[in-house]
Amino acid sequence: MTGPLAGLRVVDCSRGTAGPRMTRMLADYGADVVWVEPPGGHPSREQLAIDYAVNLRNKRSLTVDLHSEAGVEQVLDLISRADVVVESWRPGVAERLGLGEAAIRARAPHVVSCSISGFGVDGPWRDVPGQEALVHALVGTMAEQPGYRPAPIFEGMPFASAGASYLGAAGVLAALYRRNIDGIGRHVETSLYDGALAYLMMLWGDTDSGQGMHVPGANRLVTRTFLCADEEYLGVHTGAVGAFGRLMKVLDLTDRIPAGETAHEMGVPLTPEQALIVAEEIPALFLQRPRHEWLALLGAADVCAVEHLRRCQSFDQPQVLHNGMVVQVDDPVLGALQQVAPPIRFAASPHVAPRPAPRVGEGGTALVADWTPMARPAPTGGADVAPLAGVRILDLGAYYAGPYAPRLMADLGADVVKLEPLAGDPLRGLAVVFRSAQAGKRSIAADMKADALAGVRQHLIANADVIHHNMRPGAAERLGVGYEQAAALNPAVVYVYSPGWGSSGPDHLRQSFAPNMSGFVGGCFEVAGRFNPPMYPTGNEDPGGGLVGAIATLMGLLHRQQTGKGQYVESPQINAALDGISHIVRRADGEVLGAERLDPLQYGFSALERLYPTADGWLCLSAQMPRDAAALRAALGNRLPAEWTGAELTDIDSDDLGDALGALFEARGTADWVAELTAAGVPAVAPKTERQTATFLRDPENQRTRRAAEVDHSRDVKVRGIDQLLRMTSAQMPAYRLAPELGAHTTEILLEAGLSPESIDAFREQRLVR
Repeated sequence: MTGPLAGLRVVDCSRGTAGPRMTRMLADYGADVVWVEPPGGHPSREQLAIDYAVNLRNKRSLTVDLHSEAGVEQVLDLISRADVVVESWRPGVAERLGLGEAAIRARAPHVVSCSISGFGVDGPWRDVPGQEALVHALVGTMAEQPGYRPAPIFEGMPFASAGASYLGAAGVLAALYRRNIDGIGRHVETSLYDGALAYLMMLWGDTDSGQGMHVPGANRLVTRTFLCADEEYLGVHTGAVGAFGRLMKVLDLTDRIPAGETAHEMGVPLTPEQALIVAEEIPALFLQRPRHEWLALLGAADVCAVEHLRRCQSFDQPQVLHNGMVVQVDDPVLGALQQVAPPIRFAASPHVAPRPAPRVGEGGTALVADWTPMARPAPTGGADVAPLAGVRILDLGAYYAGPYAPRLMADLGADVVKLEPLAGDPLRGLAVVFRSAQAGKRSIAADMKADALAGVRQHLIANADVIHHNMRPGAAERLGVGYEQAAALNPAVVYVYSPGWGSSGPDHLRQSFAPNMSGFVGGCFEVAGRFNPPMYPTGNEDPGGGLVGAIATLMGLLHRQQTGKGQYVESPQINAALDGISHIVRRADGEVLGAERLDPLQYGFSALERLYPTADGWLCLSAQMPRDAAALRAALGNRLPAEWTGAELTDIDSDDLGDALGALFEARGTADWVAELTAAGVPAVAPKTERQTATFLRDPENQRTRRAAEVDHSRDVKVRGIDQLLRMTSAQMPAYRLAPELGAHTTEILLEAGLSPESIDAFREQRLVR
């Protein structure tokens, strides 16, 4: 078996999508994963057939009756032979089954365990069913997601589950890294709630000075979708330095909106007259040419322009195929399917060729023979430390998707040095977004092109465990920090490159900015609703790319622990965007499965999974599973049409059922319905209809759980941001540190490099550092 995780043993007791998605990623990269399901197969195999065709690939299946003592003993025996165990039961269920933390530690103190719940193990929502829709309703996504009517907008992309799967994987990999040092097995806990926050983090920041997220269309930043003359859509983003002015030149508007004079142009306000031009005249200009002409014009001007494609059209695009991001898997239930391939490329330890999801019980009987007991080192004890304490990361990236990965590493205890140009990261113009991507790091600002700083550059490379960046192809080499240059100085370095499109291929030199890569893979149509123009997704490839990049980094570190060897790792943003739509597949005859589920009004996916207006607000219902639908049927009783007596709600036409439920729910207030349905065991909540940024970040409960943090600031008085989204036993997670000011640690880092204070002062006088 190949892959950076070859030899790792994983027992997967999870259900739903987040847990199986997480362990699918582990299996794709070499782990031996067994999915534990009840005799006869888990009911989710039918209800989530499309998801499971992807998320169960490369795994084995073992059927076990967990309601019997013999079954629990069988699983505990497997866990004792394993490295990792994952579960996604509601809080308390594992303990009732006899598979709680105490039972696992008694049998397998070396194991890293992971729990993925809906809303976490404590807090006011711990017992709310962990349904994707309910998470988005309560966390505030439905108030964030743009729509064609006022909020709430049902979320069309499952990024809470995706985020939880990435967080769970990162936590487990970090715990394994520390276990390889001290021999201690740890428990990792996260949730779909945390998974949603991992994406919303980019948008959420709060200060006492009132500084908040920028208002689209108010600054010198164009980031929107345009309809072209051929009725196709194009996403444009001018976040690159100078791109706003270059777009104005292409559109012949420079006399009315002159070019800017700062690297942080996206934070500079427009005049009211200029804002009107951007809002009204520019869309009209794009209607004058077909999309392919605009792509050519803007590409030649080095302005980010990306076509917004419909479902699975990206599977046929040359760059996607060049990256190897589409694989065919012969699923035993759905037949031959084109699926999204694993998103990360390891030069020295390539991922596993995908095998189809197992049939019920397939491959499980050989586990006892295959998983022979292994000698485990005795725990060394000592004080609790952060899992990545001692790991040094050199972050050469800019904007969001690249730097977000090292930020997540800093959250886990790594020492991250952010090397910036003298002008600073262009994203500094948008404080909320910048702070989200850069929390916990140290900043050095230097002119790395200067020959006088060659020794500093060499020191930073030679002392890094990881180098991470997202520069455009060729830029790192010109600065002397390309992979070959770095490996010559530091052969053991884990070099993680996160380009937009890839390091090679027909589109590798194109610009990429979120959320346009989501548009390229069809995500903008997924959140817009059927038949609607594309809409920017709240959960996009910027945070998604950072999460995948963090996992790439951790896998590279684990592989180096086992082999002593560094390697080149590539994690393109387009690959991460595709991984975000991995729940969508295509049959050999071209039929697409799992796409375009959201209705045109952006109410939901079906009558049993959607938003409903009530007498005084809104209700979010998530009763699509047979058990929940039966509970709803029992709760409503004779209030449903008489002709449906005895019928299962899942068998009734969705439009007819939606009309009937809509009439019922409109007759009473939201609080009454939530109380009645919750008491009857029906998953239903009142969705948030206003942005939750300040409410969430100032909530003492969220600060207690460390999901939110508050720090003092010289200008903004108090600054608040999202903090830890993982909990881990026997680990001291670092305190929240606000993103550094430009060059805040330059002197400190240069002293560590062996420079004298006099040399540092001289460099400052020469304007080589700041």
